[in-house]
Amino acid sequence: MSDFFQLVVLSFLQGITEFLPISSSAHLIIIPKIFNWGSHGLLFDVSVHFGSLIAVTYYYFKNISSFKNIDNSGVHIDFKKIIIGSLPVLMIGFFFHDFIDHNLRTVEIIAITTILFAVPIIFLELFKKSKKNIAEINYYDILIIGLFQALALAPGTSRSAVIILAALLLGYTRKSAIIISIVLSFPVILLAMVYKVYTAGEIFLNLLNLVYYTSAIFISFLTSYLVIKYFILYINKIGFIPFMIYRILLGSILIIFFI
Repeated sequence: MSDFFQLVVLSFLQGITEFLPISSSAHLIIIPKIFNWGSHGLLFDVSVHFGSLIAVTYYYFKNISSFKNIDNSGVHIDFKKIIIGSLPVLMIGFFFHDFIDHNLRTVEIIAITTILFAVPIIFLELFKKSKKNIAEINYYDILIIGLFQALALAPGTSRSAVIILAALLLGYTRKSAIIISIVLSFPVILLAMVYKVYTAGEIFLNLLNLVYYTSAIFISFLTSYLVIKYFILYINKIGFIPFMIYRILLGSILIIFFI
């Protein structure tokens, strides 16, 4: 199977899964294992995350007025709260990156975390009424959400899922939970990408593969943007339960066939 076909599939997967509560890292680890694909390298990883970063940046600034008026609140998450919500995952990721990369990127961990974090979200969807909106977010809430976000460093957990879980526990509406997840994604994706660029060294001196990686950026950007746009538009209709059922099925399949 050609490398370019693999690039298209994995770029599409990155864009689809980055902002849905189903874990992009899990899919990007599992699919190559299933089909016995080789590694596409650090530059590919940077490219697909760059595509997602462009998508969330473009969508945020294009829709900043509607973000400010989410749930008719008239406000949005200010810069200080974004920093507070991002610090836990950035600090833990910085100090424990190598440990996580070498010890937690396994099918066993992915299967467990995929199922584990689906169950409480289903419970909250069924039994907890969420009424709070972004107008009510305070420093305590954003810190709790930030601490939950740090759990997403374990593959299979999903950064979006744990933020949604924390937001629902604190009483925020579905749409507010998604907006919080999207806003907090910017510093995490940006700094993770910067770190990967830094560790890549002189790999960027080679421009022969410019079209190859530009394609990865474009596919990831387009799919990420569409997911952000329509996930926000239709979340009140579809809810989170279908995504959690998918997580449970995925985790169960991994346990049955790969463990």
